[in-house]
Order: sequence, then structure tokens, then C-alpha cells
Amino acid sequence: MNIRLNDITGFLIASRIPNLLIIAYTQFATAKFLMVIDFQRIANIDFLLLLVSTGMIGAGGYIINDYFDQKIDMINRPNQVVVGPDLRRRLALASHIGLSATGIAIGFLIDPMIGAVHIFSTGALFTYSIGIKRVLLLSTLTISFLTILTILLVMVFFREISILAVIYSLFGCAVVFIRETLKDIISSKGEQAFGVNSVPIVWGLRGAKLIIYLVCIAGISLLTVYLLAIPNWTVRIFFGALLPVILWFIYRLIKADKLKDFKDLKAFIDIIIVGGLVSMSLV
Repeated sequence: MNIRLNDITGFLIASRIPNLLIIAYTQFATAKFLMVIDFQRIANIDFLLLLVSTGMIGAGGYIINDYFDQKIDMINRPNQVVVGPDLRRRLALASHIGLSATGIAIGFLIDPMIGAVHIFSTGALFTYSIGIKRVLLLSTLTISFLTILTILLVMVFFREISILAVIYSLFGCAVVFIRETLKDIISSKGEQAFGVNSVPIVWGLRGAKLIIYLVCIAGISLLTVYLLAIPNWTVRIFFGALLPVILWFIYRLIKADKLKDFKDLKAFIDIIIVGGLVSMSLV
């Protein structure tokens, strides 16, 4: 099969390169700032391979999700569909297999435990794309867990447990859960047409909002415990400033009733995620 320029650009877009760079930075920041690993242990080929292999698993997951979501995306965001119009479906499937297999192989080359985690992540991403996303709450929980797994994987690599890394993982899980629920609200029109049982489809908009409120309360509680436990005033001030931001987010969520409102809230959550990543260097 001849490779066209559209296939290459489509592959790069479907791989979500900016997201992969964020994943790589998250793993680096976890090792350097949260776990305080000596730079000599970070600046080695094995850790670099960990970043690369994790990125490959992530890219493969993004592509296979676009592969199976093509019809849904044609309804929700027809101008942004990549798999099919740009990256041919056969090449998309081959890209997923190649990236995932290579990532798993590199994982086993580094450490059998890393390879095992990569197999789990690949399987979870694939089953999410073909079926889990149609199960109420399980889809959102799956993505939330796989997101924090990138942090936990660093602890597996160094064979060390960091309380800070665990706290960041839990807080990140809450934020990603909220983001995915907002995405479900935004995408509910297309998902409902293809039998996806997301929270806003099954429980309605009020039910989706209630879930987000509960997660926000849990996130605020976790953040408060974290601020009381860590003897670092720079971090306390930074995260303390997030508390009114979260309250403002809840206020905006109460008022939200239009598609644009939820898109704005999702963009706001993305800013909070970036802020959380920046805060790692303050620890």
C-alpha cells in the first residue's frame, strides 16, 4: 500500500502529539520533582525508553479510538475527523498494532513489570474503544485510571513509592473524570445514536452535573488534606489559589445549559490540568 502525504499528516494528528509530550513531561516531572530522583538515574537510556514506550502505547490508543469512533465523530465533529478522510482505516489499524506492539516490546526490554503494565494499558485502551465506552461510568473510570497510570508507572520503574506522586495521581484522576464527563455531555448527540450509555445519556444533564459536583467535593477534600500535609508554602499558595477557582467552576457548571457552556468548562479544566503540571516543579 502506497503511503500518501495525507496518511502521514493524518497519523501525526491522530497520534495527538501535544498530548504525548504532556504525558512525557508528566512522567519526567514525577521522577524529578515529586519523587526527587537523582538526575543521574533519570538521565539514562532506560528512563528515556520508558517515556518513548508510554508515548507509543498512548498514540496507539488514540488512533484505535478514532478508528472505532469514526461514525460518532462524523456527527459530533465532522470537520475534525482524521481516520478515513486523511489516515486510511487500514493504515490506522496497522499503526495501532505497530505502535502498541513496539511499545510493549520496549517495556519488556526495560523491565518485565513495565511490559506487563503496557500490555494491560493496551488491552484496556482497545476494549475501551470497542465496548467499555458503552458501559455506564466504566468508560470514564477507565480513562481516568489510565491517565494516572502514567504517574504510577514511574514508581514501578524506580521501585519507589512517593506519597506526593500518589496524591497527584488521585487529584489528577478526579480532574480527568470531570473532563471526561464534560466530553460525554458535549458528545452525547453522536454517542446516543450509536448506543453509548454515558452518564448524560442515561441519567440526563442533571445526573451528569451531580456526578461532577460529587467529584469536585472529593477533589477539594483531597486538596485540603494535601495542603495541610505538605510543609511547602509555595505549593500551599499555588494550590490554595485553586480552591476559589474550583468553586468558580462549580458556579459556572450550575449555570451551564448550552453546548458552548460545557465546551468552555472543558477548556477551563484543561487549564487546571496544565496548572497542576506546572505545580510539580514547585514541590
